[in-house]
Amino acid sequence: MRTTNLIAAFVLLALSVMVLSGTWYLSYWADFAPGSAFAPFWVAMTGVVLAVALFVATLLDDSGEPHSFPDRHGLVRVAALTAGLWLMVLLIPLVGFVMAGILFCLFLLLGIERRPLLPSLFATAVITGLVYGVFIAWLGIALPAGPFGI
Repeated sequence: MRTTNLIAAFVLLALSVMVLSGTWYLSYWADFAPGSAFAPFWVAMTGVVLAVALFVATLLDDSGEPHSFPDRHGLVRVAALTAGLWLMVLLIPLVGFVMAGILFCLFLLLGIERRPLLPSLFATAVITGLVYGVFIAWLGIALPAGPFGI
């Protein structure tokens, strides 16, 4: 497992550095809104931080646990998550980005993770509020809207 984690950390770090170097010439901020390098910069910086964290955690781990693949139940969960993501992509033109995101979040929390109803509804409301607040209200990005205009 140690070798797998080190390879994954190296690949993540290399991809993050490639994104940073590939978008270096783009503007980070335009007059009143984020420029075209804003999102790639933060995604790449997040990748760098995660890669370094994985390197450190792997080097400090001395358990020597071998790499294991998911069992049948784990594979079913992975398949359900993948199907849910594809369903979200297909639903976006029909019901809008926000509603598709709400449905996916509820599917993930209630269907796959089997979390209690009230905390799942609260988490979905917070996530939806953050997405709406940042992308629609603050940045003014026109996300695909559904029949109700949201």
